[in-house]
Amino acid sequence: MSYSRKFNTSISKWFGILTLFIVLFSACKKDEVEIVKVPVEVKDYYPNSGNQGTLVTIEGTGFPASPNAITATFGGAAADVVSATSTAIVLRAPAGGRTGEIVMKVNNETLNIGTYTYQELSVQTISPANGAAGAHIRITGAGFSSTNGPAEVYVNGKLATVVSASDNLLVAEVPEGAGTGPVTVKVDGKEASGQIFKFQVISGIKPASGGKGTHVKITGGGFDEVLAGNFVDFNGKQAMVLEATADYLVVVAPEGVQTGPVSVTINNQKAAGPMFTLVPMPVIETVTPLSGPAGTEMTITGLNFSTFTDENKVTVNGKQLVVLTATSFKLTLSIPGGTGDGKVILNVNDQIVQGPDFKDQGLGIAGLSPDNGLAGTEVTITGTGFNTNASANTVTFNGVTAQVISATATSLVVIAPTALTTGPVKVVNGGQNAISPVNFNRAGVMTLAGGPGKTDLSIRDRGASIAVDSHGNVFVMELTNHVIKKITPQGVVSVFAGTSGQTGNQNGTGTSASFNFSYISGMVIDKQDVLYITDGGNSSVRKITPAGVVSTYAVNLTVPGKLAIDDNGDLYVQTQYSLTKVDKAGVRSVVRGFNGGNEQARPVIIGSFFYYTDNDNLLISRFDLSNGTNQRSWAGDGNFGNSDGPKNQSMLVTPRGYIIDGQGNFYFSDGFSQTTRKINMILNEISTVSRQPARGYKDGGLNEAEFSSRDDMAIDKDGNIYIVDQGNNAIRKMFLK
Repeated sequence: MSYSRKFNTSISKWFGILTLFIVLFSACKKDEVEIVKVPVEVKDYYPNSGNQGTLVTIEGTGFPASPNAITATFGGAAADVVSATSTAIVLRAPAGGRTGEIVMKVNNETLNIGTYTYQELSVQTISPANGAAGAHIRITGAGFSSTNGPAEVYVNGKLATVVSASDNLLVAEVPEGAGTGPVTVKVDGKEASGQIFKFQVISGIKPASGGKGTHVKITGGGFDEVLAGNFVDFNGKQAMVLEATADYLVVVAPEGVQTGPVSVTINNQKAAGPMFTLVPMPVIETVTPLSGPAGTEMTITGLNFSTFTDENKVTVNGKQLVVLTATSFKLTLSIPGGTGDGKVILNVNDQIVQGPDFKDQGLGIAGLSPDNGLAGTEVTITGTGFNTNASANTVTFNGVTAQVISATATSLVVIAPTALTTGPVKVVNGGQNAISPVNFNRAGVMTLAGGPGKTDLSIRDRGASIAVDSHGNVFVMELTNHVIKKITPQGVVSVFAGTSGQTGNQNGTGTSASFNFSYISGMVIDKQDVLYITDGGNSSVRKITPAGVVSTYAVNLTVPGKLAIDDNGDLYVQTQYSLTKVDKAGVRSVVRGFNGGNEQARPVIIGSFFYYTDNDNLLISRFDLSNGTNQRSWAGDGNFGNSDGPKNQSMLVTPRGYIIDGQGNFYFSDGFSQTTRKINMILNEISTVSRQPARGYKDGGLNEAEFSSRDDMAIDKDGNIYIVDQGNNAIRKMFLK
């Protein structure tokens, strides 16, 4: 035998052994495959009555697919097996059978199906077999007619309204709250039941608000346990079904979801549910503190949070914080400790936003009081982990070192440094550092012009109306002296138009013109820096160009008071009982539907709405210029006092000097409480911007500065606010940044 032949023989031998091993291994693997046997279970049968020859369907699981493997009897009489599948067997009621039990044998297992009654009355099919309250179902069968009384239909035992009837067909309306159960017909004391009717109902959704991607659990009944059997839509837009049971579905809010009802359609039968409200993505404005140990309480402020604590999930490095309280704009949480350093992540109903970094450490800053001021302002820093030795804590304001004058483990008292600028406050102790949750703002009040004993202004007796141009020049309408004065950004005062101390009705340039102001005369400025003033003594509106040229704009106005200007340049002049529009051509017309307000308080126009002070001086009212409707209590609760909160639950007294910053904020002076207040037009909340500790005259931080009175206001392009302080004969400048 040659070497080549020996080699081939060896290869064949080993190949055979390998083939045998593979076959044996495969056989072993096949033997290890466990065949899952579906248990035999009967779920429903119908009809439960009829004559001989009636076809009876038995529904369930685990049935053999061959009729030969099944036998059945009706009251002891053998029945034919018409067809069989793994989920349904059809039997024919035998001739000679009698009322009694249907008994079926499957693979030598005996199943007692239920009672079958031999009679004329029979419920054979219902269509549809599912639906919501109010749906019409068609019931086919026999024996529905009677001379003694109409047929009665019950769904799960609850009486339904029969819409139409014949001997072989009934149409009934599914009653409210029927629930899932058999459809039963009663005629002449006889009773017959058909198949189970699945009652579709949506009892609730959670969450009821969110946006694209929000996972919503729909609770109720009659849902299809197969995912594809449920068509769910949010206001018409199809949603993906993630989980399905007979009692609940879990779905994902679709792309382009809008506010509207959630509906579930099964077999073309629709059940409408409650409204799902589209909410914008949550916004994190502040997180405090940005560091701290376990047990520290964290506060997150912002927009579009859920008011249900369990619908707000906050994590750091995947570790969840406990949400203690929740409003739409504020969350309080407990820091568990052990989170490590990482981003604060907020998940509101699957709408996820990222916040600032959080440090898991002993040192943390919870707050600053005040959080604004000028150089020299005394600031208290609260938090944890401070050194009780004042000099061992290093504190900086936007990088500039501040003096620490006292210290405890939870608070530091410092002096804002000379070179103060707006920015974060930082505390360093023992190798750790903590950042303030909000910036310390170099903000406060300074006198721009005038003041007690000063003669450059004369507004103490009758007050003033003011406006500011695009260059930061402030124009003051001195009602006592009947002149317009100009104050430069540097505080230099000069006469801009009119003859001081003299009244008249003369057009001209600068001091060659004359006016006759009343105590309610007002002033506004347009986008081209043109001034418009109400000249009460002359019953007119006067116009002054940036060059100081005075002309008459509109005449024959009855006691014109404060006025407003819209985006088109049209004027709206207020009197006690009327509102007059003066268009850009100087043509005037009475605005219908307006029933009067306080003509001494500056109004403002936002879009098509005219905001003004009502005659009782306790409310801010809103008049819709587009359709003439009036909302008297737009802000304020009508009670005398000073309180912040939701705008319709806050107390006001003599609000005036309305201005807007173009960022959704509405500012005004509250004359009685001597405060400057703000309405956030998004949150509809009133808050106090500046509250004085006492009447007086003092520059300083927003809550340190003192006024004698706060009246008319104006705002420049940078957001600085100018306030008439009549009692101190001054124009004060409030800067918020």
